[in-house]
Amino acid sequence: MAHPALLLVLFLLSSPAISSSKRILPKFSAIFYFGDSVLDTGNNNRLPTVALANHVPYGGDFPGKKPTGRFSNGRLVPDLLNERLQLKEFSPPYLDSKLSNNDIMTGVNFASAGSGFDDQTSLLTNTLPMSKQMNLFKDYLLRLRDIVGDKDASRIIANSLIFISSGTNDFSHYYRSSKKRKMDIGEYQDTVLQMAQAYVKVYNSKLQELLPVLQGSLHGSKIVYLDAYRALMEILEDPEKYGNVFY
Repeated sequence: MAHPALLLVLFLLSSPAISSSKRILPKFSAIFYFGDSVLDTGNNNRLPTVALANHVPYGGDFPGKKPTGRFSNGRLVPDLLNERLQLKEFSPPYLDSKLSNNDIMTGVNFASAGSGFDDQTSLLTNTLPMSKQMNLFKDYLLRLRDIVGDKDASRIIANSLIFISSGTNDFSHYYRSSKKRKMDIGEYQDTVLQMAQAYVKVYNSKLQELLPVLQGSLHGSKIVYLDAYRALMEILEDPEKYGNVFY
């Protein structure tokens, strides 16, 4: 059964990928990440929150063997995807004060561990809900225009990829611990989906039904739904197929 609390969407704003038999050629001008701990590469380090991963045992397999704010022993999906698509080695958190112009031009990460679509979810941990991540994106656009000008900024955004992973904390944290539990779970699912629709303009079966509607209203875009939990379950159920990664 699919997990009822996950939204993992790829929002493609460019033409189909161009590749060779040996390697994938660069196909996006920039990649942006919004969501929670699945994608957060260190934004929470700059927040007064307990949702932090800038300490051991995190980061043991990260280059330099140091914790960076990633809720992982190594790299996260944004890092791997950025490198795979040959944009840069890592996915820099937008709140990092050391962002370079190249970081701005090739995309940044707005995700915040412990957040959700519902602002109330982030109040529990003082993190960045989707609404604040969107506000940071607006701030980012101003910085991008200052660096490359309006024309090139529009080109970069028009040929970018937006990666979203959010919703889990709305259910696992806020819904389970608050008055929202007075709602039927289906009612709260619909509430979160309405938030998702507002932010992405752009679970599970309900979300998949919503995406074609969004696709039709966002001309020139391509929205892809990925059931990440199914992929994880396949690894857990058949680890030998994936090189015995669990011990």
